[in-house]
Amino acid sequence: MTNRTESVAARIDSDSKTKLTRAAEECDLTVSAYLESVIEEHIDQNPRDLRALEPSPPRDSDQTTTTTPEESPDGFVKEMLEELE
Repeated sequence: MTNRTESVAARIDSDSKTKLTRAAEECDLTVSAYLESVIEEHIDQNPRDLRALEPSPPRDSDQTTTTTPEESPDGFVKEMLEELE
């Protein structure tokens, strides 16, 4: 991993990493390949709504993102992408 990738990976909480890993395993992909496919699908569905994103400021430690057990890992990733828009 590059330093830039490591810094991004370090910002993902363990619960999110678990969900991403589970979703990737369900698709028989590595986490990296799974994220790439989800991002490509998002780009394909929204080709005209792409824009550069500003780096987000560090999140406050008391702000947590929670998901319900009923949410699928794929829905979780799509929700994360929607928040980036």
